[in-house]
Amino acid sequence: MVDVWGTVVGAGAVIAGAVLTGGFTLLKGRQEGAEKERDRLEQRAVRHRELRRDAYLALLNAGEEIYALQDQHRDLEPAARVELNVTIDATLAKLHQCLAVVRLEGPAHVAESAEVLVNHYRDLTGLVLVQNDISPLMRARMAALGAQSEFLAAASAALDSER
Repeated sequence: MVDVWGTVVGAGAVIAGAVLTGGFTLLKGRQEGAEKERDRLEQRAVRHRELRRDAYLALLNAGEEIYALQDQHRDLEPAARVELNVTIDATLAKLHQCLAVVRLEGPAHVAESAEVLVNHYRDLTGLVLVQNDISPLMRARMAALGAQSEFLAAASAALDSER
């Protein structure tokens, strides 16, 4: 009878050990799965932040190209401006493509700020093409710089909130 009880106790210990080992293995697997999911989500957030930053930067770079072309346009003789006008139109198209990407990447307040900035660039370009008086050009350029500052603030806030 003692042998039977010894066998029963031994078998119970083996079963209990198997259950405990299985339980701890299951728990460890769940913890590892949660850590992998957390890492995946963190990497996704970093990639999304980088995409947004690149979209914002592309918009600002296109705006700087517009400024440079406007300065060239103002310094050229009227006959030489025709070819530059084509380049300005292409750069404005690029600027609008950058705006579309910013709209897609968001957030909404940054996209709105970007749209205001692009409108200022467009208006300023229109003035440069037809205006000879420097005063309206300077006012338009100052308004565009203000819109650029607002865009930078909105973009910075959006990128900082993702950290």
